[in-house]
Amino acid sequence: MAVWAMTVGSLWAAKDRSERPAPERMRSTMATSATSTTAALPRPISHGDRESSMVALTFDDAPHPEYVPRLLALFRAENVKATFFLVGKQVHLFPEVARAIVADGHEIGNHSLGHRDLSQASVSTIEEEIVGMQMMLKERLGVAPVLYRPAFGAALIGVRRVCQRERLSIILWDVDTNDWRNGATSQTIVRSVLDNVTSGSIVLFHATHARSIEAVAELISVLRARGYELVTVSRLLHDRSQREAARRLMSKKENSSNTRLKQPTGERSPLPEVQFTTPTIQTPLLPIP
Repeated sequence: MAVWAMTVGSLWAAKDRSERPAPERMRSTMATSATSTTAALPRPISHGDRESSMVALTFDDAPHPEYVPRLLALFRAENVKATFFLVGKQVHLFPEVARAIVADGHEIGNHSLGHRDLSQASVSTIEEEIVGMQMMLKERLGVAPVLYRPAFGAALIGVRRVCQRERLSIILWDVDTNDWRNGATSQTIVRSVLDNVTSGSIVLFHATHARSIEAVAELISVLRARGYELVTVSRLLHDRSQREAARRLMSKKENSSNTRLKQPTGERSPLPEVQFTTPTIQTPLLPIP
């Protein structure tokens, strides 16, 4: 029996938004994850390349039976691909909506089985939440995500170890719409994005509010008018890897050129010409949905 099925009673219960940690706690958790001592573990990624024209729109807590179909219709009309981070209890309740996301060609990310804060969780709980969700998505949707977004941004050492083993990139964000907050409106969401978005941004929305869909409908044309291309997270990271590889190659060429210029005069034989090839990128490029 799959891991996710073992805890069905506890994980399918709805989680009230009032349990969401305070913003100060979230910032503290994210800062701690970014400065953890184990350098070999994967670090959370919050944006793409800052010279890119790409921006990734991401949606947490999917699937939702009312709002996700509206988002999908909007994206079909506007020819936009986005990344949806799915929660196990929602997939269990609304499998057809989850399958519709896949059918429309959007990217699926792992957002855990039960949307639990794993910052203080045991190893077994972390395994259950992350690995169990991977198994569920494979069994229910036939997909194996390469992205994981931790609930509440909690990506400490235990989470990073599991993600390293499962070959999952940990995805955070650099633009938070705060669309889940009481008092948020479509206009406050739009303003949060436009005031903070920049090249390579990953924008955090939640697929659980009408105001979020209304804001996205307005933002698509405005972001495109600013010159941004709206893409999935994996495409954003693929672009980042390519640009970083190109910069490394350019740096090698410049260093080699400077070395030749510094050679003393009167040498009997010139330096051999250096042949450059594109280096192998150490981090595997993610597939582009």
